[in-house]
Amino acid sequence: MGYSCTQDAGNTLAVIGKMFATNGNPNVLTIHDVQYFFERGREQADGAITGSLYMMLSEDMCQNVGGVKIAPDGTVVKFPKLTRDEREEAANTMRDMSAQNPSLLHSWSLGRV
Repeated sequence: MGYSCTQDAGNTLAVIGKMFATNGNPNVLTIHDVQYFFERGREQADGAITGSLYMMLSEDMCQNVGGVKIAPDGTVVKFPKLTRDEREEAANTMRDMSAQNPSLLHSWSLGRV
């Protein structure tokens, strides 16, 4: 059985992956010229996504920089290193694409969670 979250939360994570993908790889996020990766936390009963953001220090070392939370409605509650405007842009992009181009948004989210 896989990880379960709401479609909006998963789509917002996909938008963040697309916005900050490193060389087209949404699993490595380059935020303000520093590379990070997201590690998903436990499944949440309400459909939120939680986890941790890690800064990559070297080939085999990383440092936890804080907790991540994307609410069931796709709002980015916490995402270290992203500005408030960047968090809002991700959620707004998800909402706009859900209405205007859901198939493209779905393709971004495949395999993300």
